[in-house]
Amino acid sequence: MTKEMKKIGEKEIGARKLFLDSLYTKLQSGAISESEKKDLMQTFIQGKEELQSFNQNFAAEQTSKIWSRIHGYVNDFSKEQNYKLIIGSQDGQSVLYADQDLDVTEELLQYINKKYEGVK
Repeated sequence: MTKEMKKIGEKEIGARKLFLDSLYTKLQSGAISESEKKDLMQTFIQGKEELQSFNQNFAAEQTSKIWSRIHGYVNDFSKEQNYKLIIGSQDGQSVLYADQDLDVTEELLQYINKKYEGVK
């Protein structure tokens, strides 16, 4: 999936870079007036900013999609293999899967609240 997404992104980035390259070539030629040069420069700067924004957004969006799919697969695998806990090290998460029976969140919250209130 990562390879497929990369190809899609590279195609879009390539098209945007080609457009910017053509603008840059026009800017370098001496055959345009100062007002045309000014307009082209604004378009070039805007296009460059849009390309940077696209790169960042595309990468974040694709990473999110990939991790969403991976987590779905991890959940399926865990259930099929009867695993209670799978530990990983990617995407800022150390637990990739945990059986709901292992969840002690409510118990922990009660403990923390009691400690905070001074109740033992």
